[in-house]
Amino acid sequence: MTIPSEHADPSAHPDLASTNLLPADARETVQEIQAENAALKAAERIAEVQAEAVVEQAKQLTEVTEEVLEELKDGTYAADVT
Repeated sequence: MTIPSEHADPSAHPDLASTNLLPADARETVQEIQAENAALKAAERIAEVQAEAVVEQAKQLTEVTEEVLEELKDGTYAADVT
């Protein structure tokens, strides 16, 4: 029985090296879980970047809102004075 080329060098996949003693179906399950974990980590990184963008937009919105409120106050006070 031959080993597929992607599994020929266990040192290339250190996580898989420890699964050599497992039955083939268990190794496949480990690989699926590792692939899912990698996908989840990628999704987490994307979510973090999106969250940072939302925080930045919220900060900008807060600044603009404060500026508009100040202008409205200044305009209201100017209108009351005249």
